[in-house]
Amino acid sequence: MQSTLNTDNIEHLEVCHECDLLMIGTKVQEGYVSQCPRCGHILEHPTRLSIRNNFVCVFAGLIFYFPAVLFPVLQLTMLGSTESLSIFSCVQALLSAGNWSVGLVLFVSLMLVPLAQMMLIIFVTTRFYYQVKSHYLAVCFKWYGYLNTWGMLDIFMLSIIVASIKLHEDAELEPGLGLYSLIALLLTNALQTQLLNKKLVWTLIEKHGE
Repeated sequence: MQSTLNTDNIEHLEVCHECDLLMIGTKVQEGYVSQCPRCGHILEHPTRLSIRNNFVCVFAGLIFYFPAVLFPVLQLTMLGSTESLSIFSCVQALLSAGNWSVGLVLFVSLMLVPLAQMMLIIFVTTRFYYQVKSHYLAVCFKWYGYLNTWGMLDIFMLSIIVASIKLHEDAELEPGLGLYSLIALLLTNALQTQLLNKKLVWTLIEKHGE
């Protein structure tokens, strides 16, 4: 069966990242939303403040990042002994004990990847804001997408909840400043991901990377 979709001009074609539907791309006006006709996935939601909002969310996340990593997430008291646990201290303890594989995985997924993603987005958005041309914009945004599969802050947060439920009868658990910072970091990251208009970013990369 022959396809009825005209592929003579490939530049006007776009694909849905959820269901892989190939369709003819249309220009969406500011304030409107373009959705996939098959699965309803949002393809584009152009807004004048999209890039600025992304920068604000990432910058706020960068502020919360260091307290979330360095400050105690939980203070554990058991049998008269009290110990403060932070992400940095957990990684340091694993490396000091010789568990290099686990320690490196936690260091990369909990500390390095989130920081690298925020720095990449800040680099890209600031180049857009100041109208600075750069040939590294496409590479940086591609790496931002690659690193999405390596971040594990949400899984770490889930493990804290599970541990708190299992230990609440045997030990005293007191949340620390790191826990509140971690929650704020996860919220800002989730908001930034929701506001990120990838199609707009790629369009601006094509324009500013020339």
